[in-house]
Amino acid sequence: MLLPIVFSLLCISPPATEVDLTQLAPEAASAILKQQSSTTNATEWQVLGMLYHAHGLEEAAIEAYKRAAKLKDMPKTNYLLGVALARIGKYEEAINSVSTIPSYLPAIWQQGYWNLDLGNFDTAMVMFTSAIKEDKNCVAAIVGLARVHHATNNSRKTIELLDDIIARGGNHPYVTFLLGSAHRRAGNHQLASKLLSTSVNGPPRWEDPWVTDMLTYTKGYAADIARAMQAIDEGNLSKAQKKLEALAKRYPKDPAVFNNLATVFLKLGQLTQAQETLKKSMRWSPTYAPSQLTMAFIMQAMGKVDLAIAYANKAIEYQPAMSPAHAFVGRLSFQKGDLPKATTHFTRAIELGNSDPSIREMHGMVLLNVGRVNDALHQFNLVLQISPDRTNSISGKSIATALLGKSDEALQHLAKAKVKYPNDPNIARAWQSVLKIRERK
Repeated sequence: MLLPIVFSLLCISPPATEVDLTQLAPEAASAILKQQSSTTNATEWQVLGMLYHAHGLEEAAIEAYKRAAKLKDMPKTNYLLGVALARIGKYEEAINSVSTIPSYLPAIWQQGYWNLDLGNFDTAMVMFTSAIKEDKNCVAAIVGLARVHHATNNSRKTIELLDDIIARGGNHPYVTFLLGSAHRRAGNHQLASKLLSTSVNGPPRWEDPWVTDMLTYTKGYAADIARAMQAIDEGNLSKAQKKLEALAKRYPKDPAVFNNLATVFLKLGQLTQAQETLKKSMRWSPTYAPSQLTMAFIMQAMGKVDLAIAYANKAIEYQPAMSPAHAFVGRLSFQKGDLPKATTHFTRAIELGNSDPSIREMHGMVLLNVGRVNDALHQFNLVLQISPDRTNSISGKSIATALLGKSDEALQHLAKAKVKYPNDPNIARAWQSVLKIRERK
């Protein structure tokens, strides 16, 4: 049974943060309350911050870490503060928080990744290079440096770095995916296709002792479900299924457990099992937004597009700031030709922090179709700043440029792209579109 607790950090300078502990398991809520009752010095505030952080309460963790930092300058506090800030998208504040920690290696390469996310490629390269100077075997920094070279169109250097990692036994699917992307850009399409055939769920968890220590503060249920979700992220679906089925026996009415279990069934292609799992959970927790969105994914996989949109809209109704739900409705609305609805939801998804480049690309295409050419061009440019080899954005930018009366410039841009991506259908279609635009003008 979950404890009906809402705890306010009354000791922190206003405005105080209200912390809702009702969604935590009893042992987690009890540990937080116990720690709060004895928190007086910097170390105790740091521990309270770690408890919040370990249970996904980033806003509360940030305030606790800041309170600890005011009382005493501790590198670990500043670092974890940076990690918490980055988790909610405040990368510049995160960089400021960890920039004064020269002796902890993850603090160096984390700055590289955060600068990479901000598009500060030169600074990111400096940070990754600095980390490698400290430890030539720092895989997190080597992969980060490879990503910088990839983003700046240096395929040769990207391939060289990633090949070296693989030669030393680094065979994570994420490394293979990056290598495949680099070979595709370099024109090695057959090898790229082979490398990109493996599914990938994101980068591995890099070695980071202070974050690992923070995660040890995860209690009971939260620790168990975190391990199950990690197994999903790693693509180990059988392991995730076993852990979640065990959790379902211990927590037979917990919506997060059943939502993740349904996600596993969905990934395994067991759509009926996924649907039945969620139906049972939604009878107990009908307003749990993530379940509504997962059911939308299931309906889409079954080819029931209208039902998929309906479930995603329910998720938004119950959790208006759910960026993935807005992106999902935007994508399906775009496919159905409902451009006003697609524009509304893509805009909201991006406002809420969606960083999927395909969402910006689709948003750009919708904006082109409704005559907002300058806004569309802005979206394509933002994607190309981070991922310069995305041919959808190259094509969209070229069409937008032509619509703005610069057909020759658009064709020059596409001519270069045709050399680099000789068989790409997006570039070929854009070329024909720009020619038609030039004829009309």
